Amino acid sequence: MDSLESMFLFLDYLTDTKRKRHVVGGILMSVSLFFGGMAFTMLSIKGEENEQDHS
Repeated sequence: MDSLESMFLFLDYLTDTKRKRHVVGGILMSVSLFFGGMAFTMLSIKGEENEQDHS
């Protein structure tokens, strides 16, 4: 329970000013776009492998 509280306090510290919120938001958007692109790539590669097996 203490670790959860410390995590929330850290997040509060990260977003206590407008500039920090902007930076943290940009980082979160970059990470989400990275993982979204990676997921799309994996799905498209998996689809190509299945098409080759059926030929």
